[in-house]
Amino acid sequence: MSDIYLILVYTLAYIGLLATSFYFVNLIFYYRKKNKVVPATDKKVSILIPAYNEEKGIERTIKSALNMDYPKKKLEIIVVDDGSKDRTYELAQKFSSNSEPRILVFSKENGGKGSALNYALEKASGEIVVSMDADTFVKPDALKRMVGYFKNEKVMSVAPSMGVHKPRGLLARIIQIEYYMGVFLRKSFATINAIHITPGAFSAYRKSFFDKYGGYDVGNLTEDLEIALRIQSNHYIIENDSKAVAYTSSPMSFKSLLFQRRRWYVGLVKNLWRYKHLFSPKYGALGSIVLPVAATTVILSVILTVYVVYLVLLEVWEELVFLNSINFQFDGFFEVNYYLFETFLFTLLSRPIFLLAILFIALVWFYVTYSRTQMGYSERTELSFILFALFYSFLFTFWWIVSFIYTIFNKEVKWREGLKNGKK
Repeated sequence: MSDIYLILVYTLAYIGLLATSFYFVNLIFYYRKKNKVVPATDKKVSILIPAYNEEKGIERTIKSALNMDYPKKKLEIIVVDDGSKDRTYELAQKFSSNSEPRILVFSKENGGKGSALNYALEKASGEIVVSMDADTFVKPDALKRMVGYFKNEKVMSVAPSMGVHKPRGLLARIIQIEYYMGVFLRKSFATINAIHITPGAFSAYRKSFFDKYGGYDVGNLTEDLEIALRIQSNHYIIENDSKAVAYTSSPMSFKSLLFQRRRWYVGLVKNLWRYKHLFSPKYGALGSIVLPVAATTVILSVILTVYVVYLVLLEVWEELVFLNSINFQFDGFFEVNYYLFETFLFTLLSRPIFLLAILFIALVWFYVTYSRTQMGYSERTELSFILFALFYSFLFTFWWIVSFIYTIFNKEVKWREGLKNGKK
């Protein structure tokens, strides 16, 4: 049994360290080359805001779009109310204007986010279109930073850095660190053209791509992932600006977070199966390194975590059996045996896995520090980091087990089920 444990641990550690080193080295070379992209405001941009029951956040989102540091005559905002049952349309309609920037507000029958985005695409006149969730707000310079990358005609999309707005509570703080990890990885992937998710909360696209290859896949659980894989499948480039920052809200309850991750992970599995041809060296680092490593890491992480939980429960059970054999007599049970403690500590510290664990923690801390610097985030994150280190692997495993069950048994996963106001 211990052999299985060691094989899993060392295999996962080896793959993780090798992949991390590869991403890290590529990022270093990227900055050494000083590939600085100058922010640009030369292209007309249409910001597409699909909304469903978003009366609490729609005004802030529209105001955030209006406050972009971008020429108003080259900015267009299109809000599509997707059959809301609250005052979303009424509140958005107050901003409707034919002056610069032009703000168009439409209402349609409920058809899902992909349907609302396609409706907005038909109305858009910009060369660049930006999908913006109705619970998102961005830093004023985010748009012009992203537009600068479109000077390269092969670039079809630019992704931002995503942050959690004012994380409160255990879950939100854990997700905050996860988002920081995403900031580092997204920039690392961009250096090797291996980005495979463009966050739906705020990502920019060249409209001509939709004109040529079709709009959003209506009904897709993860339309932002699908469009990114479609871009990669056609051998185009997806870029990232780590200083273009967008903030969104994190689900506050365990149930709503589970529904969100179940949708994300089931959508990921289905879309990767649909685009399984991307697992090929002809798609560069994406197909030969990033996607295979991601899939392998998920599977091994889930197996390892389940196995560790099993070992812990087995140990607890054996301890209970022992206590039962002595009629639960606790005399001397809690006395500290310093020899056993020293032996345990020496054994732990002398194992290579301990050093690997320390190295992983250091790497994650580096990711967080890098991301906070890029995003200009100054609040302390020590508590969030500790919570992430303690609980994330168990949450991650639980989300994936649930998602695997839904995928294997082809159980229906609804876009908004259990999610307040239809938020992602």
